[in-house]
Amino acid sequence: MNAKALLQLGAELLFQFRHGNQAADRAFAGYVARRKFLGATDKRFLADVYYHTLRHLRRQDEAILSAFSGTVLAQNRITAGFPVTAPEMAVCWEWPAGGPAEVERKSPRQYPEDRAVDTARLGLSAIERGLMPAVEAADELIRTWPRNPAFRPVQRDSLVRIVERAAEVAAAYQRPKRVTEADRAHSWPPWLWAMLTEGRTPEQAEATARALAEQGPATLRVNTLKTNVEEACEALRAAGIEFSAHEFLREALVLDRRVSRAQLPRNNEGWFEWQDAGSQAISALSGVRPGMKVLDACAGGGGKTLHLAALMRNEGELYALDADETRLEVLHRRAARAGVTCLRPARAELPQRFDLILLDVPCSGTGALRRNPEVKWRLSVARMEVLRRTQRELLDKWGARLAPGGVLLYATCSLLGLENENQVEEFLEAHPSWRILPPEEESGFRSAVTERGELKTDPALHGCDGFYAARLAPAGV
Repeated sequence: MNAKALLQLGAELLFQFRHGNQAADRAFAGYVARRKFLGATDKRFLADVYYHTLRHLRRQDEAILSAFSGTVLAQNRITAGFPVTAPEMAVCWEWPAGGPAEVERKSPRQYPEDRAVDTARLGLSAIERGLMPAVEAADELIRTWPRNPAFRPVQRDSLVRIVERAAEVAAAYQRPKRVTEADRAHSWPPWLWAMLTEGRTPEQAEATARALAEQGPATLRVNTLKTNVEEACEALRAAGIEFSAHEFLREALVLDRRVSRAQLPRNNEGWFEWQDAGSQAISALSGVRPGMKVLDACAGGGGKTLHLAALMRNEGELYALDADETRLEVLHRRAARAGVTCLRPARAELPQRFDLILLDVPCSGTGALRRNPEVKWRLSVARMEVLRRTQRELLDKWGARLAPGGVLLYATCSLLGLENENQVEEFLEAHPSWRILPPEEESGFRSAVTERGELKTDPALHGCDGFYAARLAPAGV
């Protein structure tokens, strides 16, 4: 398909995602799967402009608003969510208070105004990514131009100049003249940028934001229940897949390019798992050993659960819980493929005490923005308060289930102190007998461990997603 036709598909995809109940990657996968006529090149184009738009949404919206100066959007539409930082428009991108699992709503009608706004957004992305010239993006805007009195008729040449101007403004916004413009330059909601900058210098915050605007690395974990690192490396080389060993984590291999799971050697035998190095570092930090009684209380997709099983060498008892039972079903299927035998059935009765409890709590997900760029627009101050309350409740609940000598590992995929060290500090103040345990020497990733013994990874410093973890236990352990 030609690029102009793909822009229209992208506008439809963006609209469906905005009003749906799926994460951006699932929405994209479902959309392209239902359109069998799309070739590999078409899918790459759509993915490129779709994710670029989600990463740079605020910057693009402000550039469009500035360059078009009311011509395109004489009247804002709530369904278009434009500009994304306007409070009444930002509502369109937020999850409700209960989170994505509780979304049950029909997609509203897609008005011509919605298509025009989304076409302008995706057209800017295509221009910035070098996928099409401004004149072609303008042609598609002409074709989708609403027949609405609020939208003044424009000539093609004028629209080309407007689109070119929007691209220039968007590029200029990437070069902030003042610190106060940094949130716009990196396309963050102002309130969320303020949270990111807390505890960081302006230079540190900007470095982190730049790293989060890039695509994350493709990282594998060698499943030592099925093979060893040496055999796994040989298999990758034989398959022509180039990679490098991780600096700190022996079982982590970083691929030079992204490949599908089907391209991985010994895929059906469970030799490899996709898992970010920061996520692997959390399990390594845990100090888990064979024979332990372990609980992953917020298992989610189960990447850390499977890693814990491998570190336990299938010796001991491993339990996994999650509010979403569908995720647990997927986890148990993954566990069977990975050769995990220590994982107890989903409905097994839980022991009263555990040697290790992993509490990978629901959080903002700001550390994984490279993989889920839509998170910035789906969060809100109210949602953050709900998450904070949930985190504290989980800490209190599972802290009471720790066996003597046990460890509670609190973890997030967040870069915000509000959810990380501040949350832990509040818990320790409320429980004076508890303390932070330093990591064991063999845990790896030493450069990401603070003086207090917490793990804090940052994409700008460590090349992985942003994670936080702290080993907590009553004094005397």
